[in-house]
Amino acid sequence: MCPKTVPREESTGRSVIQYNSNYTAIRVEEVSPASNFTLIALRMTNCKIPSTFVSLLANYGHADAELLEIVLVEMMGELQGAHVRGLRKVRKIVLLSYSDAQKYHVFHDLIDDIPDLEEFDVTLTKLRLEGREGDDSIEGNSRSALRSLSLTYCEINDVPPGAFARLGNVTLLDLSFNIIKNFTMDAFRGLTNLESLDLSNNPITSLPPRAFAFTPRLRRLVLDRTQLRTVPSEAFQGLQHLEEITYSGNDTITFGARALALSSLKELMITSALQSPLPKDLIEGSVNLKTLIIRHAGLKIIPKGFFATQQRLQKLDLSGNEALLTLDADGFQPLKELDDLNLSGNRIKEIPGNIFFGLRKLKTVLANNNSLQYIAANAFDYTSPITHLALNDNQLTSEVLSSQDVFRALPNLKTLHLQGNRISYVIPDWKMIEPLEMLDLSRNNFTALEVAGIVFTNFRLEIYLRENHITNIKFNFPTSILSVFETRVFLGDNPFRCDCELYKFINELRHPPISNNVSRITLDPEHATCASPPTLAGTLIRNLPLTSLTCSLPPGDCPANCTCDVCPETRTLELDCESELSIYPNPEDHGQETTILHLRNLPSQPLTLPSHVVSLNLAGVGLTKPPLLKTQHNIKKLDLSRNQLTDAPLELLKENISLRLSGNEFVCDCSHLASVYALQSNYAWIDDAENVTCKGGDYLMHIKVEKLCEIRKERVIGDTLAVLGGLVALVAGLAYRYSLEIKVFLFSRGWCQSWVHEDDIDNAEYDAFVSFSQDDAQWVAEQLLPTLEGEPNNYKLCVHYRDWVVGDMIPAQIATSVEQSRRTIVVLTKNFLKSTWAPLEFRAANAHAQRERRARVLVVVLGEIPDCEEMDAELRAYLSTNTYLKWGDPWFWEKLKYAMPHRPQNVE
Repeated sequence: MCPKTVPREESTGRSVIQYNSNYTAIRVEEVSPASNFTLIALRMTNCKIPSTFVSLLANYGHADAELLEIVLVEMMGELQGAHVRGLRKVRKIVLLSYSDAQKYHVFHDLIDDIPDLEEFDVTLTKLRLEGREGDDSIEGNSRSALRSLSLTYCEINDVPPGAFARLGNVTLLDLSFNIIKNFTMDAFRGLTNLESLDLSNNPITSLPPRAFAFTPRLRRLVLDRTQLRTVPSEAFQGLQHLEEITYSGNDTITFGARALALSSLKELMITSALQSPLPKDLIEGSVNLKTLIIRHAGLKIIPKGFFATQQRLQKLDLSGNEALLTLDADGFQPLKELDDLNLSGNRIKEIPGNIFFGLRKLKTVLANNNSLQYIAANAFDYTSPITHLALNDNQLTSEVLSSQDVFRALPNLKTLHLQGNRISYVIPDWKMIEPLEMLDLSRNNFTALEVAGIVFTNFRLEIYLRENHITNIKFNFPTSILSVFETRVFLGDNPFRCDCELYKFINELRHPPISNNVSRITLDPEHATCASPPTLAGTLIRNLPLTSLTCSLPPGDCPANCTCDVCPETRTLELDCESELSIYPNPEDHGQETTILHLRNLPSQPLTLPSHVVSLNLAGVGLTKPPLLKTQHNIKKLDLSRNQLTDAPLELLKENISLRLSGNEFVCDCSHLASVYALQSNYAWIDDAENVTCKGGDYLMHIKVEKLCEIRKERVIGDTLAVLGGLVALVAGLAYRYSLEIKVFLFSRGWCQSWVHEDDIDNAEYDAFVSFSQDDAQWVAEQLLPTLEGEPNNYKLCVHYRDWVVGDMIPAQIATSVEQSRRTIVVLTKNFLKSTWAPLEFRAANAHAQRERRARVLVVVLGEIPDCEEMDAELRAYLSTNTYLKWGDPWFWEKLKYAMPHRPQNVE
């Protein structure tokens, strides 16, 4: 853009000077102070070309400046020599345009008027080249210092003779991404020092004889993505320095005899369909060739003697030739310097014997994505330097590789890639390749892994067995004599069967053995999951509980109407039977130590069990009395939950058996005092003690035994005044002692309201502010609010999530809620103590009560009262001097409503 203002910014040394006028926007980088300085670059975008750049700089006091680079983007007008005449030291000009302006014409005068120009780059600018026929001053009379000329995306469709005359110093010419179809040998006349020529992405169909005769020093030629169909024998004639040719295209190309027989050629890359058959003498005489790539060329066969003169070849890539089915056994033998061979992406079925004979410098061989089914036993004989071998995605089997022992002649092999074949086990001879560092057997046919089969002699080795069909791992090799070196095995994406056979693997994964200077085999499941059984499908191997790894006994070893599982983690045989058995399986017969028995139906009494049964599950079988066990038994755990027991199993409690008793309806009254006391005193032996309940739903462990049989004193009123007086005195004493209970009782029934009104009725908005942890919000919402706010109580409560103003500061909201409420109900739980704001609410309410010297704080304990150590000093002091309400108290609601604000009936 070209703004009308003229801001200016200057400083000494390297700086940036910006100019803007009604026709130009300039960014100038300064390299030296004020006078006689050099400008690094001048960049103009979307502007008119000034009449001259010299006058433009002079207008701003820089007439003597030296300008090194001009970058013009989306300019209006055609740049000509007159515009740049007089500029000194311009080294580079870049023209970048997306406009549809008319084509630029000749650029020679532009170059002639800037004698110091070294680099000229024109992109996305329509350009037409003009020839200079008959110019006799071409050879050795270059007027320009130009070294690099790039004319890309310029819609050039013709290169006339002499188009580059008098540019004899140019060493790099880029004409890529144009629409040149044909040219003559005169097109490049004058480019006597040209070393690099890029004609890629042009629709060139053929090369004329001696196409580059006027570029005798050419070293690099790029013909990528052209439409070449013919290259005559004389196309490169006279190019004694040509070292690199790169060609690719979609058309089949035909080469003349010895068309690429260039003694100076070092690198040749052809990625295009070649004529068939391939000329035997195509590269004959290219004795200095080091890299040869004939990729995706449709090769069907390599002619005999094709590599006869390539003794210096180091890299050979014949990949992607899907018609190539066979290899000549001695075809590669002349390649004594070959280091890297790529035969991937063909359809080769076998590697014949001695094919690499004599290739004593060969280090890398790639033959991926072929149809290999067979490798001759002597295929790699006399090729000991090979360190990297890749045979991925073929049809090789363990049997073929084992019978031929094909890798025995590779003592220096470091990496062996065998992904995507049909290999089902590790060949023993591979273990003797000591330098081997990586063995990739992913995507093969392994169904099980035996640790003994992967013990190598290598110092450090990584084995990849990902994406096989491995369901289990057998630790059939003693850890104590494992290799003194370290092997790491990667097992991701295998369909593991997660049962007892996988236990040893997962147990070692969780508890790796401690080694003393002796390394071990590390099996890494990565992100593998269980494929079976269905109950564990999708579970990460790393997250599996060890107790879930069980196996079922064969039907012949398991009694009828039972399921029988062994669990290595607990060393137990787990029996789940419909009814008791006459004969129980012995766990020792199945490698286990004890039995866990689950009976689904009511057993006979007394119950006779073998000594190896240590755990008995009788949950939900309908027991009304504890089971009778024979005197001699080893039961350590007994599950009697979900039955119909009413009394504690006293005899079982005496035997120190761990019990489960939840889901029964124990009678908790004065006549069952001994039963309740026995259960409470044996709390530690009842695994689910907290869930044991009385008939009616009360938690048995929370019952206060001493209150089950309260003594009710009764006195017979006699006829005498003395007895009556004594009774009155007794009643008066009881009334004084239990005044609170009496008031609660009267208040709950609406009697004698004038006795229980309070004198602190004020103008507060709420009857109570409820302080609680967010984790206890469900109890508040489902129990507290419906009871107090509903009929007939109709209290008005304040809770933060409903009544606070959104956006106000929390401390201010707390203070306001306490001040505007006649009571503060504190729901005390462990969650309350962990809360950030709940303790602050208590302190605010307590301070308010102390100021007014009134009982305004009601503490409700939900669950067990928290430990004193968890409370702050203020809350601890309050609880030590004040009573509190406990959820579960039969009189809970009556006591709470009595403690709430209330008025006598005549108070409206």
